[in-house]
Amino acid sequence: MVTLKDVAKRAGVSVSTASYSLNGSTLITDDTKKKVLDAAKEIGYRPNGLAKNLKEQKTNIIGLFLSGFTGPFFTDMMEGIQDMVMQKGYELVVCASVDKHRLLVERYVDGAIILNYHMDDELLQSIANEKFPCIVMDRELQNPFIKNILLPNELGTATAVNYLIEKGHKRIGFIAGSEESYDGETRLKGFKQELQKYNINFLEQDLQRADFTESSGYQAMSQYMDRMGKDLPSAIVCANDEMAMGAIRAIQEREIKVPEDIAVVGFDDIYVSQFFNPSLTTIRVPRKQWGTIAAETLFKMIDNQFDYEPDPISVELMSRNSG
Repeated sequence: MVTLKDVAKRAGVSVSTASYSLNGSTLITDDTKKKVLDAAKEIGYRPNGLAKNLKEQKTNIIGLFLSGFTGPFFTDMMEGIQDMVMQKGYELVVCASVDKHRLLVERYVDGAIILNYHMDDELLQSIANEKFPCIVMDRELQNPFIKNILLPNELGTATAVNYLIEKGHKRIGFIAGSEESYDGETRLKGFKQELQKYNINFLEQDLQRADFTESSGYQAMSQYMDRMGKDLPSAIVCANDEMAMGAIRAIQEREIKVPEDIAVVGFDDIYVSQFFNPSLTTIRVPRKQWGTIAAETLFKMIDNQFDYEPDPISVELMSRNSG
């Protein structure tokens, strides 16, 4: 089956440009339109009838685009989205892909919720319009047809730092995730900024990176302790709970006590964190509410309420036994 991607490749343009050209957008020059239309004719491309008529016909489908399903974090968030979608009488299609997904560029859905760092800002900026609103949950974009529904990550790590400083900690390390992660990097940013408020220097040697899994947290902490010997901070903040649990396992294997010798604070408050040994001190994120707000805001935009501003999302520190 010939796809829009094939047309774009044949014409030597981006997928979004090919889509605009085939839909007669005034943003595209006549020369480019002709090149795309000729390419489509040459390879026998026929646009999907439903997508072609989206100006007059809705699909009643919402698209959720994720970078992956790894870890327990996404379940509650997706449940919040699904509940709202069902309440509105729509269906939800969930896609995990690193590609510029054709469901987006060919408008097979009435709106999109994006939590996929693989998708370029340029693609999202090019497809969003009055008839195709988007929600982004993993970046900040300035566009009248895109709403940023973000977690208060900086507030969360600032709360964790405050908590640890009140307990007397002067040197605090951090286990971060990938630099591509918006949530992870804003959590690191909030952590560093709060330390600065207290005039506490953050040692870059105390910054470790993992990939948000328990095993990577374990490996990062093990390598860090091998390198640092006894020169360790008295507390560690982690960008999510799974890395925190892995770090605690690594610390305990060295017969170092948590929290007596090193306190550990996570982020997310996933279900198992309260049953871990020791139970994990962490920042609770209302994941289901996050999803509900994202979907609710998208439906407001579908109803042309582009000025709608949802209530802010709050976080809460859960003081348990690890920190």
